[in-house]
Amino acid sequence: MCRTAVKFPVADTIESWPFLTGVDVEAPAGAAAVVAFGSSLTDGDGTTADTNGRWPDVLAERLHKGASGKPEIGVLNEGVIGNRLLHDSPKGADNPLGAALGQAGLARFERDVLDQPGVKYVIVGVGINDILFPAFPFTPSNEKVSAEDLISGYRELIARGHRGRVRVIGTTNPPFENSAFPGLVAAFYTPEREAVRQKVNDWIRSSGEFDGMVDLDAVVRDPSHPKQLLPAYDSGDHLHPNNAGCTAEGNAFPLTLFEGH
Repeated sequence: MCRTAVKFPVADTIESWPFLTGVDVEAPAGAAAVVAFGSSLTDGDGTTADTNGRWPDVLAERLHKGASGKPEIGVLNEGVIGNRLLHDSPKGADNPLGAALGQAGLARFERDVLDQPGVKYVIVGVGINDILFPAFPFTPSNEKVSAEDLISGYRELIARGHRGRVRVIGTTNPPFENSAFPGLVAAFYTPEREAVRQKVNDWIRSSGEFDGMVDLDAVVRDPSHPKQLLPAYDSGDHLHPNNAGCTAEGNAFPLTLFEGH
């Protein structure tokens, strides 16, 4: 069946996708997949429901419809809310979200990236929750990480991606001043956590160890107050961009990053 004629009848509407983890499609020779590998910032928390306004959606539309579009490249959203690079979702009884934060990025990289059909690129957007946590009651205090810990984790992802012949594209971690989780965490921001974010972001920008880099921090931060989101891009929780912010993020990826696969 022609892909433009494919229709999926709607039997019911729900606000999550608990039963569907992926859809296999026929693809032409030379097709490739980009995996957006991240946390809630990739999953789309903060965007308006039923608008497909996540930054991976924006990138996918550009790849398909842009003047220099690449319709043979698909985008797979592997964002998990609350996900961290270095630690699984805590198993303790105090964690109100249970296993919902998922396996550590290092643990799920094989399944969610390398095992995906046709994958040639991965965009790494996981790490901000490693910096924000530990935060009771979500994560225990002994899971605090340093900038060096995160950089070591990124290096492992890069090496594993390269062994799988996947180009690894890094993104910087966004600002989070004034962010909180109402009723549970009064404030995530501390000067110490901000120092970790700055050190990690400086390494992402300058190390040259990724195959490409997109500075999403620079895209969404307030130029007059760089520790916080630009108000026009703030979904209201001072961490997750709204549709406008995600559009700016999706538009920040040069399509030349996805050439030569």
